[in-house]
Amino acid sequence: MRWLIVLPFARPGLMGMDFAEELRALGRQVRTFAYRRDNPLYKNRGTKAAYQRWILRRLERVCLAWRPSVVLVIKGGPITPALIRRVKSRLDIAFVNFFPDNPLWMLPFEAIEAYDLFFTKERYAKRSLEQVGLRNLAYLPMYCVPGAHHPVTPTEAESRRWGAGVSFVGNRYPYRERFVRELLAYPVRVFGGGWASAPDRAVRAIAGPPVFGREKLLVYAASTVSLNHHHPMNDIVGVNTRTFELAGAGACQLVDLKEDLRSLSGRSSIFTWRIPTRRGRSARTPAGVPSPSTRCVTASRRCSRRSTSATGDARD
Repeated sequence: MRWLIVLPFARPGLMGMDFAEELRALGRQVRTFAYRRDNPLYKNRGTKAAYQRWILRRLERVCLAWRPSVVLVIKGGPITPALIRRVKSRLDIAFVNFFPDNPLWMLPFEAIEAYDLFFTKERYAKRSLEQVGLRNLAYLPMYCVPGAHHPVTPTEAESRRWGAGVSFVGNRYPYRERFVRELLAYPVRVFGGGWASAPDRAVRAIAGPPVFGREKLLVYAASTVSLNHHHPMNDIVGVNTRTFELAGAGACQLVDLKEDLRSLSGRSSIFTWRIPTRRGRSARTPAGVPSPSTRCVTASRRCSRRSTSATGDARD
């Protein structure tokens, strides 16, 4: 069986490439097709539409020439219903979408309906779309990649370089920055794009660089607590990728509670908060009860002794 994986960027470590590796391990023939690439034409408002038309024509030619059984699209905003219809009219082929964000905000109904099967990690979106008649939806939570997300043991030097009492890995945007500013009284460090150029000097002072691969794992391993803060418009009841990455890395994470987390967390060391004010300066630990940081240290040590991964199967 031939699979063509259509993804934003065909670079190792990025979403979609992991699907390709797993399918090859199962004996499938796999090719990838990047629809964004590192191309200024995609980012330029005046040339983006023309560039996307060119990409769609090229994708159609690849499909007709290689004749895959399945086209797996990762997110795929530029992939139009017209393109899918044209290819399906000429080939016995299935188009499948795995959408890692909230489709209610990002795709029109006709784009979702064009697929034979549309996977969403957001049960809220699935329910909402089914209420208006869509019938090609399935639930598939996010995941970790065991080969990339696993416990590591940092050296003393690595612990000093990458560790923190509380760490957060992720790019800066306004809502996330506002969250971090509320935590400046704590031993927090942030790693990701944009933090070093934040307008707030106090935020810049705790900024580390973007981290990938082993460096990201070292941040998780060397930190007492790893924060995980969901996007307010993207993760409604669903769980983001970082939840699974942290679990796979054996980290102790503190995350805002999501409905799906109860069924997905398994044996991982995950602490949640529901009411934002309870994580702020007013929080107090009753006498005789171990503090959250103490409990997290204990859980983190326990978690580091085993390789924890969290995966999910497709569910209707």
